[in-house]
Amino acid sequence: MDPKKYPVQDAAVWQELERVSLYRSLKTHFRHIQKTLKNLGKKPDSKLRQYTGSFTPLTQHDLPLICIVRNANNYIRAFLKHYRELGVTRFIFVDDRSDDGTLEVLSGADDVDLYVSDKTYQTTALGAHWRDALLAIYGRDHWYVSVDADEFLVFPGSETRNIKAFIGDLEAKGYSRCLAMMLDTYPPGALDAVEFHDDGRNSPFAVSSHFDGDSYTIKHERFGTAVRGGPRKRLFNRDMRQVKFPLFHADKATDYRRGSVHGLGPVIRNFVPVTSVLLHYRFSAHSVAEFKKIVKVGGHAGGSAHYSAILDSPEFSESFSLAYDGSAQYKDSQDLIDRGFMMDLRT
Repeated sequence: MDPKKYPVQDAAVWQELERVSLYRSLKTHFRHIQKTLKNLGKKPDSKLRQYTGSFTPLTQHDLPLICIVRNANNYIRAFLKHYRELGVTRFIFVDDRSDDGTLEVLSGADDVDLYVSDKTYQTTALGAHWRDALLAIYGRDHWYVSVDADEFLVFPGSETRNIKAFIGDLEAKGYSRCLAMMLDTYPPGALDAVEFHDDGRNSPFAVSSHFDGDSYTIKHERFGTAVRGGPRKRLFNRDMRQVKFPLFHADKATDYRRGSVHGLGPVIRNFVPVTSVLLHYRFSAHSVAEFKKIVKVGGHAGGSAHYSAILDSPEFSESFSLAYDGSAQYKDSQDLIDRGFMMDLRT
């Protein structure tokens, strides 16, 4: 399909996103077979070891969340609060060498299973090996939330409904996973005008409250439906896929090795409409310092080239403003539906 304007204003576009051409379907299945054969007999050593807690199997009532984290002390309490309120019962973290107090916060939480490893994010295929290992440890035939610590899930009615209710919407439609648009948020003025203080009660989006309201595109790509655009493209010419699958049902065929961190396998299941949004807390008063740390350790895709490019921009600094005439203020899930950022499966 050709790129379409996003946010989506025509319901026919959502329907078109559910249809996969024969050519793309065959090509996707062929790649899946290739990767299956390539990985046959291979079992990457994730070198995970449990840092706190004792392993107990999931029950049928559990809703587990998997997260790879490094240095998220500025917002980790807000993250835990957000997902607890949405019904997550087990947090499964892999801490990738945090040195800012994140490890200590997570160690003190009763609902957190905390793992560490001798390997790194980069040497585990951007954490894909860790995520697959955790799926093997905790078991299949479960729905999982799988996000980063700066990603806050919003779905239709999420202010009053929990994730299990949303899973009901997905299952009723025949979906085994949920596609989210990663919506980069930023302050309405200078990055350092107001600093968010994570006391476990407040939301970072009271400070980083705005987002780009237009100028995105959506289409089918190699790893599934993809959205591109936003402030990274507008200001820094970084043309990146702004989507992820933060919620999925893990069966025997589900893994990250045969897909990507942003589009797990089997990839043929990834050609779906956007049914949720991840509020992405990436631009804040701490961004310059955080981006420099990411670049120093290479803790991102492509050796952190994306963050290097942002830092290399002569305009980017603590006093930089990402706001423009098309900026919109985050209100709630219904506003994102009305704007066309996600489809409401209930209608």
